[in-house]
Amino acid sequence: MGNFHLGKLNLKTIAVRVRDRDGMIHFYRDIIGLHLLREENELAILGYKDPASELLWLEESPRADEHRGEIKKMQRFSLVVPNLEELANVYYRAEKEDYPVKSALQADDEKGLLFEDPEGNEIEIFYAPSKERSTSEPIKIDFTELEKKATKREKIHGAYFDKIHLNVSDIEKQQAFLADILGLKVHDESDEEILLNRGEFNVGLSTATGGTIDLPTDKVLGLDFLQFKVSKTKLLELSKHLSDKQLNFFCDKKKSLITLYDAAGIEWWFVLK
Repeated sequence: MGNFHLGKLNLKTIAVRVRDRDGMIHFYRDIIGLHLLREENELAILGYKDPASELLWLEESPRADEHRGEIKKMQRFSLVVPNLEELANVYYRAEKEDYPVKSALQADDEKGLLFEDPEGNEIEIFYAPSKERSTSEPIKIDFTELEKKATKREKIHGAYFDKIHLNVSDIEKQQAFLADILGLKVHDESDEEILLNRGEFNVGLSTATGGTIDLPTDKVLGLDFLQFKVSKTKLLELSKHLSDKQLNFFCDKKKSLITLYDAAGIEWWFVLK
């Protein structure tokens, strides 16, 4: 591995191809609690109004194959909330809409709710008061006690993505791309899982076969691309690094955007802060 490093990554947006945009908007707006910022043709953009941020793009793709119930490139993504009240509010909204919680676990003061959105993508809503993760054995959350913390606010506040977990058919090849090409630090968590950028934005990798793992993202529903904010200096360094490696990538004329595909066929966008 060379000396190139992107530094601390800030995940700006996750883009997901969807079949039923209205159904997905309902879930992410009315249950998770994101603001619907705007709709542009087939695209729905959700996030925060103040400060303005676009966390999630839902791209309606009726020609893409659904592959419902099959393994997808994205196993799940994690949205961190700043306090227990925000977590309780998500649960309150889910109960109000009679939407099922797939899993609910806690370890000491850490608590997480796992949902499956209407098109089979898993999202975890997670609260942890400390950066030092608990080593205790997880137990089921007491929903009665959790709901007592709810303030019944309709929108989520101060949340951010901190992890996306991917299924890949060639974990060594994907690890090499993320480490050698993007300069991300790699940590082994187990024989089949790798954690990148421990303590900041994390990417978990698991070996999987079948399903949509090796299909192009524009042909199937699910994860389309990840968009990160970087400095002008880092963007120019990345451009030179990719050119030196003789890799295919796109850089706009203003040098404000770089896009490239990883070994798993997922598109990564790097845009100016």
